Amino acid sequence: MVVKSLILLLSLCCVAFLPALPSLPVLLLVLLLPLALLKTRIAFAKIPFAIFVCGFVYGCLYASFTLSRHLPPELLGVEVEITATIVDLPHRDGRRLKFLSELESIRSLESDVPLQRRGRIRLSWYGAGAPDLKAGNKVRLVVKLKAPSGFMNPGGFDLERWLIQNKIVATGYVRSKSFDAASSVLSNSLTPVSTARNVLQRRLITASDGMASQGVILALAVGDRSGIDSELWDRFISTGTNHLLAISGLHISLVAGFVALLVQSLWRYSGLSDRSTRRGCSLAAALVAALCYAAMAGFSVPTVRALMMFSVLVCLLVLRRHQRPVQSLAIALMVVCLSDPLSVLSPGFWMSFAAVAVLYLVFSNSHTKSRLAFFTRLMRGHVLVSVGLYPLTLLFFGQASLVAPLANLLVTPLVGMLVTPLVFLSAMAVLVSIPLATFVLFIADWLLQLTFTLLGFFSTVPYALVKLSGATSVAVAFAAITALLMIVPVAHGVRAISLILTLPLFFPQPGHLPQGSYRVTFLDVGQGTSVVVRTAGHTLVYDTGDQFSSRFSAADAVLIPWLRSKAISTVDTLIVSHADRDHSGGADEVLDEFNVAKLMLSSPLPQRPEAAHVKCRAGDTWQRDNVRFSILHPDERMAGSENDRSCVLRISTPGGIDTLLTGDIERYAEGMLLRRGELQTVAILLSPHHGSATSSGSDFITALQPQFVVHSTGYKNRFDFPREEVTARYQSSGARQFNTAESGAIDFLVSDAGVKFSRYRVAARRWWHRQ
Repeated sequence: MVVKSLILLLSLCCVAFLPALPSLPVLLLVLLLPLALLKTRIAFAKIPFAIFVCGFVYGCLYASFTLSRHLPPELLGVEVEITATIVDLPHRDGRRLKFLSELESIRSLESDVPLQRRGRIRLSWYGAGAPDLKAGNKVRLVVKLKAPSGFMNPGGFDLERWLIQNKIVATGYVRSKSFDAASSVLSNSLTPVSTARNVLQRRLITASDGMASQGVILALAVGDRSGIDSELWDRFISTGTNHLLAISGLHISLVAGFVALLVQSLWRYSGLSDRSTRRGCSLAAALVAALCYAAMAGFSVPTVRALMMFSVLVCLLVLRRHQRPVQSLAIALMVVCLSDPLSVLSPGFWMSFAAVAVLYLVFSNSHTKSRLAFFTRLMRGHVLVSVGLYPLTLLFFGQASLVAPLANLLVTPLVGMLVTPLVFLSAMAVLVSIPLATFVLFIADWLLQLTFTLLGFFSTVPYALVKLSGATSVAVAFAAITALLMIVPVAHGVRAISLILTLPLFFPQPGHLPQGSYRVTFLDVGQGTSVVVRTAGHTLVYDTGDQFSSRFSAADAVLIPWLRSKAISTVDTLIVSHADRDHSGGADEVLDEFNVAKLMLSSPLPQRPEAAHVKCRAGDTWQRDNVRFSILHPDERMAGSENDRSCVLRISTPGGIDTLLTGDIERYAEGMLLRRGELQTVAILLSPHHGSATSSGSDFITALQPQFVVHSTGYKNRFDFPREEVTARYQSSGARQFNTAESGAIDFLVSDAGVKFSRYRVAARRWWHRQ
């Protein structure tokens, strides 16, 4: 069973690496391949090969079915009317209400015939006019939708992978001005699960009113993490304990174990002696508790996966199939993979099974009945789980907490064995008596305050959170080998020597550029701009993208992870072209995260007006690694709009192969540059103002004659950038045009020998990425 489940897992991993899914005729031919082994002598390979082929075909068919639920192009980017049921707890993020809905029907406003469609859509409702929506409400809304889409950059989070894994077929926003918001809710006939979640959330908010840990209590009770402030969230991340905030296998197992122990104790003290019945009742109660807790979390994907794993274990125990732990784990792995082949796309899937596998390796050779020896082995298992998960943490998140083993040793029992059962009890009690629930939550709040204090101490330890730069897959693989040798029983000398394999993590080898050449990378940051220019030994960042909310910016999501992935720890020059949020929104995060030697601005940063900086002035030039940098605009007498005061930067090789970064200048500033004679032919041009109709005049394009033009825009942006007339002018000039929304990050290698480019959305394409 172990080998079979691993082969199935391997086949689904192969599907995950496909750039495109095979057609049905190809899959039918692949399915016939096992027949080729029937007449061969390698009989031992027949069954494993057949499992691999069947798993591969099954994974491809499941993926094709998932993609087939996406909306047709004619319903995207236009106003449509939908009927949908809200399936999760809505939460407000600033002025935006976010909620997940199950689509029932959709129709274009130009058609009277609605199409029956199924699939989840993620919507945002901006402004203060949104009604008080609840999970389970059936609503009719006028919305604008787009295909599942996210930023595509090296080192960044793959949102499109997350969306496909969670079966989300479209994202969009409510056009609140197109209809009466008060009449949007059609029905309040809620499902039992959604009704219970709404009641629990509302009553728990009342019961925990005034408690400092209310956000964590709601996260542990109903999976609503919107009330956790960024400072506390960072504290959990820096100590490697953020897994405690998600209702996962750990929480479900602890709650189920608590209920099972409670039932066994009540059974024992009731005087009944039938051990077989007592065992069956406790297992049944544990399974019911796990099911209830998963329902409280809204049956999210990680929770359902954990529930499946726990159900497999309970079923084996009820059927008295005394499997070895590794066999039970293999059966659970096979059940999860068959029920949802897309689970292999989730980091939580790998970390859950890896943690259980490490515990099996630790306890597999344990035969002692001594309590002290068992406790020692338990502590050792806890530490080794953290060690074993380090490579996966580095692979998926690019960082790891060095204090995580000790922090988890103290905090996990506190939260898992005390706080989580108390929160579960309060959720049950709140349905009967809010004062009783308040009393239980008072104890949980006191324990959480102690937890926050411990985490605050650990988070201040030097190098508590290590963000490794430029860690390659090979370096992570070497680290995984080291972690495995720390877990399995081998000689201590072998373990000590294996630490050498981790050195590539701490001494990455960044790509080197020859003198006189440079790389310019236009990052995909949505409707905004962020460009990184690298020479042989220096890094310049031009603009930092947008600040989307108090918790989310393009710098956090794209720019900083990209810099880390390239082993860049120092920004020699940061230029913010102007103060518009889509160019300056992430400057604060960059200044906090990196040592910035020089900050250049056209006007003070709105979020940090006191920051020491140098003003952008036409005529300023400097040279790095035989590459010349020149500020062409603005001059000291410059008037006009904020856009027209953008810093314009030219980068040149010794042979005059130029790149021009233009910010948001418009026709007025373009005319000034033309009159001053500052413009000459360039190889690469950042289109002014994202390709707006107020920029990129004919004379400007004629003077530059760009070989490549990059439009930095958001996918299906509401401004319709780049405008059709602008792209037509560039096309007439013979320029090759790229759009970050369509190409992802675009990297140019520029030298006197010429220009080479690559597009990340093409190079790293997987089948779930939009065309």
